[in-house]
Amino acid sequence: MKVIGKIDSDVYICQVSHGEIEKFLNLYYGNLKHLSVGQEIDLGKGHDYHCQIRDAMRATRELVEKHQPVITAILNGLRIESKCSEQQP
Repeated sequence: MKVIGKIDSDVYICQVSHGEIEKFLNLYYGNLKHLSVGQEIDLGKGHDYHCQIRDAMRATRELVEKHQPVITAILNGLRIESKCSEQQP
């Protein structure tokens, strides 16, 4: 994004690519239709995705901590199974 003008101290006129908006809003691979003049986009939504990801990672960490013995057993089983598969012709 490139600031190309200011209306006042808190309002900017910017040049931003379509790809930058897609990435910021977490709408990749053509999931954001091209915009028209006068159309508005709430750039605050990009922060919302950050919060969702942060909360999901926190919940995942708590889940792993709570069920660590089971997860360790599963991973050990997968490791053993993988070694057995490698030894079979």
